[in-house]
Amino acid sequence: MKLGELTERLFIEGVLRPYLGKSPPLSRLGFPDDAVDFLPLAPRIVASVDAASIKGVKLPWRSLEDAAWAIATGAVSDHVAKGSRPAYALVSLGLSPDLDLSDAEAIVRGLSEAFKYYGVSWVGGDTNSSGAPWVSVTMIGFTTAKRPPPRSGARPGDAVVVTGRYGAMGYVALRGVEEASRTAWVVEKTRRPLVDVRVGTVIALNYKSVHASMDVSDGLGFTMMEIARLSGVGLRVERPPPVFKEVYELCEGRLECLYELSLNGGEEYGVVMTVSKEGLGEVVEDLESYGVEYEVIGEVVEGSGLKLEGVDRVAIYGWDQFGGYVKSA
Repeated sequence: MKLGELTERLFIEGVLRPYLGKSPPLSRLGFPDDAVDFLPLAPRIVASVDAASIKGVKLPWRSLEDAAWAIATGAVSDHVAKGSRPAYALVSLGLSPDLDLSDAEAIVRGLSEAFKYYGVSWVGGDTNSSGAPWVSVTMIGFTTAKRPPPRSGARPGDAVVVTGRYGAMGYVALRGVEEASRTAWVVEKTRRPLVDVRVGTVIALNYKSVHASMDVSDGLGFTMMEIARLSGVGLRVERPPPVFKEVYELCEGRLECLYELSLNGGEEYGVVMTVSKEGLGEVVEDLESYGVEYEVIGEVVEGSGLKLEGVDRVAIYGWDQFGGYVKSA
């Protein structure tokens, strides 16, 4: 059955409704209202919008459920980097009337699975007719941080801390989709990207010490260059970030190779933080107590751009929604 054979109302009530979460506590509004109300769960409310076409994130080895999962994960990641705990999602769907109902259900199912994994309640949204499927996620979260860290707050002397593990999407970006699709470990690591929401808790606890932070959605190298550019500083990288063991084996210890694969890519959804020297000990202690993968990879310095110690030059590409992988440096 095609979506065009249903009405929007039947799709919403028959397909979407079972995937929506319960209304927030003490809410007076809910399905099928056009809005939702909720009480704040912390003093500061954080809101974001993240949208993507299904085609734009659907690697050959990703199902429609996987692609939808990736979009939901990107929305969660934006909050984690700001010390926010994402709580409620409002989703707009663009779907073609010619789309099979089973494919529409797969997209909805992938979103629902991701939200449940991250503890986010899907409380509403909107449906639209579109030539190609797309998803837009408005995420509402809460933080106890009085000053959530911006991208632009890095200061000379700060330590550069990176969470997450890298190299798989760098392999896709540099070796190409066709070769990556034949590489089992790359397929496994990139099918459904994950965010460690505990990083947001660490940032909220240490907001006075975390001067800048940004999630890694468009490539680690690009992320660090953005922090440097917006902060008017340079970032000196003294060692590679954590990478998958297969990357170590592939590179055979060659530093240039490790940097190429770890700095390029995207959708790793770790976080880059610059942390004051005085607060670094507590940040590290909290990361370790939560079991978060991290590495202190360098320092913020006077100047501009990214400075990689031990290598002459590494080409860095970042993901651009209009241009694809675009060379940044």
